[in-house]
Amino acid sequence: MAIEERAAPTETTATRPYALLRAGFPYLTTLGMRRVTTYPVDIALGDEGRLYVLCRDDGAGASIRRTNWDDEDLDTISKNGTGEGQLLWPVQLLRDGGENLYVSDEATHRVSSFGRDGSFLGSWGTEGSEPGQLDKPAGIAFDADENLWVVDSGNHRVQKFTKDGRFILGFGSHGSAEGELNLPWGIAVDAAGDVYVGDWKNDRIQKFTADGEFVMEFGESGSGDGQLNRPAGMAVDAHGDVYVADRGNHRVQLFDATGRYVEQFIGDATLSKSGRRYVLANAKVLRGREMTTLEHTKRLRGPSSVRLDDEGRLYIPDYGSHRIQVYQKEAYPLSADDIWAPPKAPFLYNV
Repeated sequence: MAIEERAAPTETTATRPYALLRAGFPYLTTLGMRRVTTYPVDIALGDEGRLYVLCRDDGAGASIRRTNWDDEDLDTISKNGTGEGQLLWPVQLLRDGGENLYVSDEATHRVSSFGRDGSFLGSWGTEGSEPGQLDKPAGIAFDADENLWVVDSGNHRVQKFTKDGRFILGFGSHGSAEGELNLPWGIAVDAAGDVYVGDWKNDRIQKFTADGEFVMEFGESGSGDGQLNRPAGMAVDAHGDVYVADRGNHRVQLFDATGRYVEQFIGDATLSKSGRRYVLANAKVLRGREMTTLEHTKRLRGPSSVRLDDEGRLYIPDYGSHRIQVYQKEAYPLSADDIWAPPKAPFLYNV
């Protein structure tokens, strides 16, 4: 897998640790169940333990279900449809500093916003290919100024807006060369303002400056380490690690800031609190659970998003299994004085 670097280091590298002691990334817990977090495509993390789960069932509808760390079914925000305040084919969900929610909807070519109490705040977006217009918007991400970056998938580009929909800039065109995109999906913006785009049909991740200048790319088609099969949602943490929902391979992959493959998450789920309550209350379901082979029930099925919190927790909406799997990162920053310089040849063994 080739990785090409075409730009000088940005301020991102200056504020990140020189290296990391990666002590582990264990599975932590599972939240949700089929009758609550039905077909979750994304999650937004609220304050005081609130969780907002974006659910999309193309056959039955879409909604935002509100839950919490106690795995309680609190209420539903929005409902299926094309009217104001309704969702049809939502793709991603964000929260801003005031815990207002923003949702991209590829069917209605718009972004809708809601208050944390579920009140509809407004929507913007018109279908088209001119600057500021949208065609099947997919991934969305805030930058440090809470400008909203939108993956304009049908137009094979990325556009930047204010939160209320005023167009700022855009970049990208259809193709497979450097800087070109083919039905892009996911997007993430790091602390320095650099933009990472999941180039869905090209099976790669591309990194751009905030002005749209190509920086680097990594990934290629396949199912091996570091290879991708229709990458979807993405996230970047404070260490510069890049997390990619490798949807076609039913996993999430972790890459470091240079695009080097580090590890993968394939799913380790246990029954959630709400799942246990439901199974224990239904004798037939309980019998089926007792008879089944459990290994396959742990695994991810078609994850389309990843989210991170400030405590190093990784949230994976497990679309095909109607739940959220959570992992906990344990890593320790190292300075250049703490670790050898990069070797010119690989080690025979690694600890």
